[in-house]
Amino acid sequence: MKLNATLRRWLACSGVGLLLCAAPLHAQESASCPKLPAGSTLQWEEIRNPDLLFCKAIDASGNEVFSVMVSRESPFDPRRSNRAESSSINGQNTWWYRTEIATRPDVLAREAAIELSNGDVAYFNVQANNDSDLQHAYATVATLGF
Repeated sequence: MKLNATLRRWLACSGVGLLLCAAPLHAQESASCPKLPAGSTLQWEEIRNPDLLFCKAIDASGNEVFSVMVSRESPFDPRRSNRAESSSINGQNTWWYRTEIATRPDVLAREAAIELSNGDVAYFNVQANNDSDLQHAYATVATLGF
């Protein structure tokens, strides 16, 4: 069967297009939660979909210590007036921002985001009952390996 030139070009382009489309999907599928520090008792609870990776760090009691969401874009829109503490995450200096949880006003809640070397954004959320727990979560987040 002889194909006309237009159809051959379309088939060739669509084949290349499929390969180009498959590459980002493969990269997304291979993404995983960042490495926890050696000796950590935390474990990741991981949720993936084509657009994001959500990782929840769970302690031995089953409580969430912090979470990180990795995606192309972040819903995080920080306000300078909510700046709380500065720290380093993945070698980048950044700010943690105060946020509130309407159903838990006594919780110390913080958010931060950094851009990763591949262009993705890592958004962090920490919820702690006291300043000591908050500082411990900050220290762990600072040592995550992306």
